Amino acid sequence: MSVLVYNGEKFKKGKSRYLIFAIIVASIFVLSIINNNIVWAVLIFFLLGWYFYYSTINSQVVKMTIQKNQLVIGNKSYPRSDFTWYVLEVHTKTQEIKNIVFLTPKWHMIHTFHDSLDTIQWFIMELDTYIPMLSAYHQTALEKFSRKMKL
Repeated sequence: MSVLVYNGEKFKKGKSRYLIFAIIVASIFVLSIINNNIVWAVLIFFLLGWYFYYSTINSQVVKMTIQKNQLVIGNKSYPRSDFTWYVLEVHTKTQEIKNIVFLTPKWHMIHTFHDSLDTIQWFIMELDTYIPMLSAYHQTALEKFSRKMKL
């Protein structure tokens, strides 16, 4: 069984957010050049490159497939035994299933769904036979902040 997901958590960002981000980065870059601080100018350049690369990777739609002993997400395979739980995140206003979070003892992985509700439901029913669903997921303060900022 397969479902389409984004290759990470996908946030909906407004145009004003990008404009503010561009103004801040451009201001820091220009101030760095004016003050002859080449290190900051180069650092900003690399940070922008990393941000655009990360945004491109996370905006790709990939197939998540349940196989006999593994979960395949895009071109990466994860043994199902690595996952202890999974959690579904539901949009508070629309009650639409938004994200799936896979939990291990050491890390977690979040993907945003990009498929029909029927396909998502069938996928979840199949996934339930392999990995138990956790009723609630408690995020750290840093996770809450970064998600609130849509980073």
